[in-house]
Amino acid sequence: MLAIVVAGFVFVCLAGYLATSQLFIKPMYQSESLIFVPLTILSKQIEQQGIGFASDREIDAHIQILESGQLRDSLIKRFDLSREYHIDLNTSGGRNQLHRILASRIEIQKTKFGSVSIRVRDTNPDRAAIIANAIVELGNNIKEDLLLANRKGALDYTKVLYDSKILDVQNLEHRIDSINNLNGKGSNSTRLELSKLQTVYATEIQELAGRKNHFEREEKSFETELPKAYVISTGIPSDRPVSPPRVLILLASALLYLFVVFATIIIMRDVKLVVRKD
Repeated sequence: MLAIVVAGFVFVCLAGYLATSQLFIKPMYQSESLIFVPLTILSKQIEQQGIGFASDREIDAHIQILESGQLRDSLIKRFDLSREYHIDLNTSGGRNQLHRILASRIEIQKTKFGSVSIRVRDTNPDRAAIIANAIVELGNNIKEDLLLANRKGALDYTKVLYDSKILDVQNLEHRIDSINNLNGKGSNSTRLELSKLQTVYATEIQELAGRKNHFEREEKSFETELPKAYVISTGIPSDRPVSPPRVLILLASALLYLFVVFATIIIMRDVKLVVRKD
C-alpha cells in the first residue's frame, strides 16, 4: 500500500513538472520600467526649476494614457504584434482580440512612492523589455499630441487679445492726433476731451504692454516641449520566467494528491467499520 502511495506521489509530481514544461506551456518573462510623472504646467515647472512632480490627479491621467487603445495601437504598429501573435487584424474582432492580449500582458499601476510601474510579460524576454520602454516613450508622445490643440488654442486666444488691444491703442492715437491738429483752435470742451483721451491712452498702453508680455510667454511656452516622464528604471530582459509558477503548481499537485489519498484511506476505513458492524 505504501509503495503504491509513493509511486502515485512520484507520478503526480512528474506529471505536473512535465505539464508545465516548455513542451506544453511557453514560459513568460517580465520586464519593468519605473517612471515619475512630471508636472505638466510649464509655469509651475519653471518655479520648481524644471523638476516638478505631478499631483495624484495628473498621475491618474497619465496612467489612463498608458492604458489607452491609442497606445496599444501604436505598439501593434511599431512591433508588428499582429504577426508576432498570429492574429489577422482584417478579420472581425481581430484587433479587439489583440487588445485583450496586450491588456493581459501589460500591468500599469501607481506605487506607494508616487511612481508608476510598467510591467510587461512576454514569451520573449527581449521583447518584454523593449515594449516596457516603448510604452514610456509613446506615453510622452501621445500626451504631447493630446495637449497640443489646447496649447495652440491658448496661444491663439492671447494673440487675439493682444491684436485687439493694438487696434484700440491705434484708434486712440488717431483721435488724439486729430485734436492736436486743431493747432490750439479747439474749445475748452475739446481740450477737456483731449485730456481724458490722454488719460485713457496711458491706461491702454499699460494694458497693451501686459497683453504683449502674456502673448510672448504663451509663445515661448508653446515652442517649449512638455516635460518628459522621469525614468527611474528602464526595462531590461529577464533571465527567469515568471510564469507558469512551476514550484507552486508542483506543491499544489502534491498537496492535492496527499489530500485525496488520506480522504480515500479514511473513507475505506469507515466502510470497513460499517461492514464489520453489519
